[in-house]
Amino acid sequence: MKRFNPLQPDPEAVPPEEVRFLELKVVPWEDTHRLKVHVRLTPFQKPPDLEFEIWDIEKKALASAYIVENIDFEFVITLHLRVKTESNQDLTLHASILYEDTGVVHEKEVAFHL
Repeated sequence: MKRFNPLQPDPEAVPPEEVRFLELKVVPWEDTHRLKVHVRLTPFQKPPDLEFEIWDIEKKALASAYIVENIDFEFVITLHLRVKTESNQDLTLHASILYEDTGVVHEKEVAFHL
């Protein structure tokens, strides 16, 4: 797995304002109370902060995670739904890449069905 290394920067690394999600996918676990979020980012020159939220159809947050100074270009995290939700429901993953000094540089939403 490739990750940020300040001593050996990736030759394709981009500055903060150009960091983007290359892949963002949600895969529910069998119990439908946990969700695997697959993430792939452009290589970066400076580690970004990442914010993830799962919304219901009314944009009510059902799960969230915040990663400070992420060093991985590709990873999977598990989000746990705060409340029991019914299966057969449409949800949205809202994800943001941000930096403390510049704010949000990229946002992406992925709709999925539980």
